[in-house]
Amino acid sequence: MISQIIGAFLAVVSAAVILESPKRYVFTAASVGAVGWGIYLVCLEPFGSVSATYISGLVISILSHIYSRIFKVPVTIFFLPGFFPLVPGSGMYLTVYEFIQGNTNTAQEHLQNTIQIAGMIALAIFTIDTVFKVIKKVQQLKAERAT
Repeated sequence: MISQIIGAFLAVVSAAVILESPKRYVFTAASVGAVGWGIYLVCLEPFGSVSATYISGLVISILSHIYSRIFKVPVTIFFLPGFFPLVPGSGMYLTVYEFIQGNTNTAQEHLQNTIQIAGMIALAIFTIDTVFKVIKKVQQLKAERAT
């Protein structure tokens, strides 16, 4: 498990460099991705890949928003590389491979799982974005009432 988390950290460093993230935030983004992957691994067996992706996506989103506010930079600096380990690339590959091999049922299973995982990533981002927007709105309302 530790080797996978280290591998995720290195993969996110590579993704951050490829995406041309600012150099000072590369290791912070990598830590977001590594923590997210660690959460995924812990949740994988008890909850399955789809739910584990959602839970780890929530953690990645929360950390990305927190770091964004701490460093006063766009949240995408941490989002994009941080989600890199969760992207279901192997599922997409297996879907196409099975279709080419003529195994339609297996391909459809891989496709369904891939779409569910991608949907969980999007849902996790949406959930945390909404939570942070609600918090910001509540803070604004409190500030208006205080004046």
